[in-house]
Formats: sequence, C-alpha cells, structure tokens
Amino acid sequence: MTPRVFIQKTLFTLVCFMTLTAGAFATDGFTISEKILNSFKKTFPDAQQVKWLEQADRYTVNFSENGVLTKIDYDKDGNFISSLRYYKEKNLPINILCRLQKKYADKKVFGVTEMTTDAAVEYYIKLEDDENWITVKSNADGNMQVVEKYKKAN
Repeated sequence: MTPRVFIQKTLFTLVCFMTLTAGAFATDGFTISEKILNSFKKTFPDAQQVKWLEQADRYTVNFSENGVLTKIDYDKDGNFISSLRYYKEKNLPINILCRLQKKYADKKVFGVTEMTTDAAVEYYIKLEDDENWITVKSNADGNMQVVEKYKKAN
C-alpha cells in the first residue's frame, strides 16, 4: 500500500470512526449535569450532530461545527481535559498559516489535526506535493518541525 493510499484510508477510517462513535453513544442511560450541558451549549452554540459518551472518569462529546470535527473530554465536574479538532488550512491561526505558506510554499495542505490540553496546543499539518507526504508539527508560536515524511508511489 502506498503512503498516499495509507494516509487517505487512515483519514477516511478516522472520519468514519468519529461518525459511527457519535451515532452509537447518545446520552441514553446516563445523565450529564446541567452545568456541563449549559457550558457546552454556550461555548459551541452552532454544534451539530452532538453525541455524548460517559466513561468512568470523564465525559466525551463528539460534534461538528462549521465544518470542523471535534472531540472534547471533560472530567466529571465539567472541567476541560483535552480536545482533538480536524479541519482544513483556512482554520489555522494566522501566524502559523503565514509561516507554513512561507516555509512550505511548494506544498499543499491536505488536513490539520489540532491537539489541545491545558498545557499546550499542537498542530499536526499534513502536507503533500507531487512526490511526498509530510507531517509538520507546530506549536502555538509557529515553531515547526517535520515529524513524518513519506515518498509517494509512482
């Protein structure tokens, strides 16, 4: 399997998993506190396809908002733990987008995975050109490093 096919299948599988997970875990059988629900609704008023999952120590919510797929973990008291967001380059912060376009002007952005915790925000940006797939990791300040590089099959 070529790296391109592998990445495309992985991305497709991830999107399908999020969609299936979102559909399989409604709030049936458990109750989420009004505090958490109100906070969520206030923070994400345009969220669609909202599905909650209860785990022993946390709640997980999967949803889509303005074309961005999002997964957020909250502790049982409603405090933010972490999030994953999947989107296109237009949603990147301007400082990162500008540095990316300057440093990798000959590459096309395939997609972005944003990982957020209380400690940090990291962006994993999948780039491609005619010959390669490249994953660039960036912090919120725009410091970038290549973390993966695969040659495309001919």
